[in-house]
This record gives sequence, structure tokens and C-alpha cells, in this order.
Amino acid sequence: MSGTRSWILRAFRVLNALIIMGSFGVAGFVYGGFRSVQAMLPADMDLTRYRPLGTTEIYSTEHHKDGSVSHTLLARVAKEDRTPVELSRVPLHLRQATIAIEDERFYEHRGIDPKGIVRAAVANLRSGRIEQGGSTITQQLVKNVWLSQERTMDRKLKEVLLALQFEEKFSKEELLEMYLNEVYYGHGAYGVQSAAKTFFNKDVSKLTLGEAALLAGLPRRPRHYSPYVNPDRCKARRRVVLQKMVEMGFITPEQAAETDREQIQSRLAPLREEGVAVFRAHYFTNLVLRELCNDPRYGADAVYKGGLRIYTTIDLQLQKIAEELLTERVETLRRRGQISAAPVGQGALACVDVHTGDVLAMVGGVGEWKRTQYNRAHPGPPQYGRQPGSSFKPYLFATAFESGYSPQSVFSGDPIRIGTWTPVNYSPRQGGNYSLKQALGLSVNLVAVRLIRAVGIERTRRQASRILNIPKERLAPYPSLALGVSEISPLEHALGYATFASGGYRPTMRLYHTIRDYTGELIEYRAPERVPVISKPAAISMIECLRYVVTSGTGRRASISGMACCGKTGTTQDHRDAWWVGFTPDLSCAVWVGNDDNRPMYGASGGGFAAPVWREFIRRAVDILGCDGKYPEGTGVTATRGGERGDEDEEDEEDEETEESPATTSRRITVCTVSGGLATPYCPDTVERVLSPGESAPGPCRIHRPAQRASADGGAGGQSVRPSSDGGTVTVTICRQS
Repeated sequence: MSGTRSWILRAFRVLNALIIMGSFGVAGFVYGGFRSVQAMLPADMDLTRYRPLGTTEIYSTEHHKDGSVSHTLLARVAKEDRTPVELSRVPLHLRQATIAIEDERFYEHRGIDPKGIVRAAVANLRSGRIEQGGSTITQQLVKNVWLSQERTMDRKLKEVLLALQFEEKFSKEELLEMYLNEVYYGHGAYGVQSAAKTFFNKDVSKLTLGEAALLAGLPRRPRHYSPYVNPDRCKARRRVVLQKMVEMGFITPEQAAETDREQIQSRLAPLREEGVAVFRAHYFTNLVLRELCNDPRYGADAVYKGGLRIYTTIDLQLQKIAEELLTERVETLRRRGQISAAPVGQGALACVDVHTGDVLAMVGGVGEWKRTQYNRAHPGPPQYGRQPGSSFKPYLFATAFESGYSPQSVFSGDPIRIGTWTPVNYSPRQGGNYSLKQALGLSVNLVAVRLIRAVGIERTRRQASRILNIPKERLAPYPSLALGVSEISPLEHALGYATFASGGYRPTMRLYHTIRDYTGELIEYRAPERVPVISKPAAISMIECLRYVVTSGTGRRASISGMACCGKTGTTQDHRDAWWVGFTPDLSCAVWVGNDDNRPMYGASGGGFAAPVWREFIRRAVDILGCDGKYPEGTGVTATRGGERGDEDEEDEEDEETEESPATTSRRITVCTVSGGLATPYCPDTVERVLSPGESAPGPCRIHRPAQRASADGGAGGQSVRPSSDGGTVTVTICRQS
């Protein structure tokens, strides 16, 4: 007996020791888990300022004649499609449905619900499968926000301890709001607002009882209960939610029965893609995303997770017109066989506000977006666009006007050879002398080649890079730059020409003007910026010359009745690119047509292929916006280099001024700085002089004359030639400058 008692005592001692050791082990495990949770938790401030990942929305900005402004949704962008909302915007029946099906003792427990755990375990044992979960709404929230989805004891312990801490820091209303904004409902929709938009295309505040019950039943198994994938299972799940709401007294049996009779799919919105969902203006919208993701102030995380509200400059009224007109023109050229068939034969358009640099319309290609995603309107590196051809010449001419030449300065269009390069004019009939105004209007290539040599290639590169706001290194350091051999995008071109229309101020490209967070708080407002890059007289001279292109030159097909349009054609070698770039006092627009594979087009010209699109687009855009701007007032440049006058066309005679009598008024003349005589078109350096009343003008310069055929005695240019004593050399008079 005593032996039995002794054995029992020893057994109790061992059991007691085991219990103590187990208690310490459990305590250590719990303490270790608690410390690991503490190490994992953020600071109190971060925890209390919890903000879920949000969906970024991108909007257009439409301006109307009456001065009003409207916005249209262009795209929704998200890693997780989520738009956080305050609990007050969530209808009561959705809150009740969520509590009824997910955590009926939500307002009674302090983070964990032992009764709920036991109840779920019993239900699952009876059914033989997992039908109910024991996790509270608070536990589900902390699991989604701070923990992984792995099923381990360590993760479960962290979940419990973290839930207890959340309950201490937040009220029940705050926890429910966070949960409803965090939980996943399926098909890329995170949070109740995104779910309402995804499944019913309405704001969460407008959900009916049936819609709310449907959504409340999805988080447990979103794919399994999806109304798109399994409508029958979804309806059965909704019935369970409604029954739970009846049991908790949230609704009556009659309400549940009536709601249960509603069809599941009759109210559903069309299923849309997850992630980036662009609805309109694909090329422009993706350019905005590219710019913001590359901006160190934002980056991809802020764009895809920050729930931003981005208000862009694109005007969908103009965008729609641009897409229609360019598509119609490109398809016509395809049918005629003048460009390649789809999708190779292409076009692009970019339109900006002259004064603000706002991108108002952008079409990066014609055809289905999925097949033609390359943005020809502004591709960016490594390919920056296409060769602009003669549409580049205005940047050269603007440089010349800043360097002492004027629209009346005269240059030759006769053949020229530079090393092994022999440039040619568009037409063999374009020889002879031209004023710069005429040469630009008629697009005389050899005048442009002579001009860039006179002005300087490096000076032209520097000035053109400032006007276009691009690195100088992108511009070829050769005389062929005058003919547009360096790549430029239509958007860069439109911004460059805006410099002329604005009086010499280059506007900074603006893709968006306002960014707010999902609550509406302002993050950034981008004010328009303009940088002076050429003088006002030079800009006015450019307006004069580019206006002449439309009225009397290669751009007549861009003319609009009653509107002072300016612009320039561009056609590259072998007809591989066709351009028209032009402006009004308010809008600057570039249109390009070509083949993606760079094959030549048939009968291409900027005036024939691109100008008609520009003309109709600008005509309608000006009417929609109610534009009534005017070009800057003042006078253009006055030449200090080269001749002032050449053999002008008859149609340009109306620009000549009537010379007044020297006996009654003072006169301004241009003289050669070498000879002191009246400057001729061949004087390389000139200066202006004012003659007093009655003072006679000097005779013409006798040094700088056109080259003449050598005479029989070996003379050249009419100058005498003296043979040397040894008969092997001759002495001639030459210009020390030229």
C-alpha cells in the first residue's frame, strides 16, 4: 500500500514538474512571439496613420467656350485596385452584412473571440470541411495589412497578439473602416469602393441591400463565389448572408425573401481588366504614367499604390477630333497605296497650347492600341522620333535672324558641293537668288545649306536645342542639319513652333496641372512656365516668314479662311517622312505621316499628306475652345549682315516700301563695311546708316560682285590681273573677309 502511495506521489511530482516546465515553455513561446511582434510593429505614429494602398485615377481637362471646365476619367492604375472611403459613405446594410457573415460578435470581443473559435470548430467538425472561420474582423485586418498568408503557428500567434494591440489603439468604427477598405473582393477589386465600381459600376453609397449582401459574401472565397464565374454559388452565398442578417435582427424575413428573388447577373457591370485600365487617350495616358514613374518625387510606388488623383492637360473634345481626322487620312493613304498597309503605314499628331505648353491632344498611332503601342508622337529614347526634313528650317532661320540677317537678306539657291556631299533642291527650277522669306516659303534647300554655313553649325545647334528644349548632342554637327536629318518627335516640334507664336518664349511641356491624394488634399500644382529663347523681333520675323509659307509657298493646303495660320512643310529624302507643323496665335500642332519600317512613300509631301489633317483639326479646335488670340505686335529684325533685297517674286512686291525723296526726309541705308558703298546681295558684312535730309547716298559696292567668267587674259570677276615677271604666277585682288 505504502509502495502504491509512494508511486502515486512520485507520479504527481513528475506531472507537476512537467506542467511547470510546460507552462514556462508556453510562456516563453508566448513571450518570444510577443517580442517578435513588437519588433515587427511600426511606431505608434505610423500605426495610427495607417493608410491602405490606393488606386490612382487619371483625368482629362476639358475647356468650354463659356469658361467652364470639366474632367473625364482616363484611366485607373493600381497594383491593387483600391479607392479608400470613409465609413460614413458605406451604407448601413453593407456594414451589417459584413459583420453578420464575418464576425457577429464584432462589437463584443476585444480582438479575438473564443466563442467564435469554438463555434467554428464545431461547425467544421460536423460538416467534415472548413465552412466557418474563427478569425475576427480585427484578425483578418492585421493579417492583410502586416502579416503573410502562410499557415503556421508563429504567424497565428502574431495575428492574435497584433489584433489585441489594434483593439487598444483603434475604435471599432476605425477598425471596420480599415477592414472594408483593405479586404479583397475578387477580380482585382480591393476595398468596398473599388468592389462597388467593379461589380456594379456605382459609388459604394448607392448600393442596394441585395448588392451589399452579394459583396459581403465574397471575401471568404472571392473566386469561388464570383458572380461572373459561378453565379449559382454566388446566389447561394448571398442567401446565407441575408439569413445571418435576419438572425441578428438587421433585416426582416420579408426583406430577405424579396432580395433573394433578385437575379445575380442582371445588375452586374461588364467585367474589366485588373491592374492598369486605360479607357481613353492611350498614348497620352501612358506617357503621363511614364513621366511620373520616372519622376524622383513620385516613382512607380506612388503612382501604382498611392491613390493619386492626376488632372492632366488633355482635352477629350480635341483628342476625339484628332483621332478621327488622323485615322481617316491614314486609312485613305493606305487604300491609295501611297503608304504601306496597316499597321506599318502610320501617322501621329501632337497639339499644345502656345502660352502654357499644355498638351491638348496627342495621337501616337492609328489602329488598335494593343497592336500599335509605340508612341510615334513622343517615343523617347533610344529613338526620339523621325527626321523632320524641311520643317527643321525655321530653327535655322530663327538662328540667322538672331545673328544679323533678316527675312529680306538674299542668298543663292544655285548648286553647291561640300566635300563629297552635293545637296540638291526639291525642284531643279529653284536656282537663282532668294530672300530668306522666299527661300523658306518655297523650301529652297540650297539656300538653307548656305545659310547654316554663314550662321555657323554650332550656333545653329545651340539655338535649335534651346528652342526645342532638347540636348544639343541630338542635333547632327554637319551642314546637312539644315535639311532636317536629326530625329525630332511631333510633340517636341509643336512646342518648338510655339516659341515663334508666343513672341520668343518657349513653353515648358505640361502633361498635368494638378495632383491630389485620394482625400482631395493638394499634393502638387504645376503652374505654366515659359523661357525666353529668342528675341521678340526674331520671333515676329519668323511669324512673317511662316505666314508666307501658307499664303504663297508650299503650305497653301493648310490655309484656313479668316485665320492667320503659319507653318512649314517637311518631306525627307526618298519621301520617307511627310510633315506639317504650324500654329495660330493660340495653338501649335505637328502632324507626321510615314511608314514604321522607314520605307519610301509614293508621291509624299508634307503639304499633301499632313497639312489637310492639320487644317481641319485646327479649324475645329479653335471653334471648340473659342480661341481669339493675336500674334505679338512689333517689328521684325533689321539686317546687319548680308543684302537686304533680292529678286523678289511679283506676288511679294506688295511688301516693298515706297522710297521717299531724299530732299525732304532722312533715309536709312545699308552699306558695305569694307567698301563703304551701298550694300549688294553679295556683301558679307554690312551696317545701317541714316542719311540726313539732302545727303546723297554713296554708289554701290564695287568689291563684292557676282562671279564672272574668266576673261581671255586670265582675269576673274572683272578685276585686273597682272602677270609676274617669271610668267608662272599672277597677282589678283581678293576680299580679305570672303
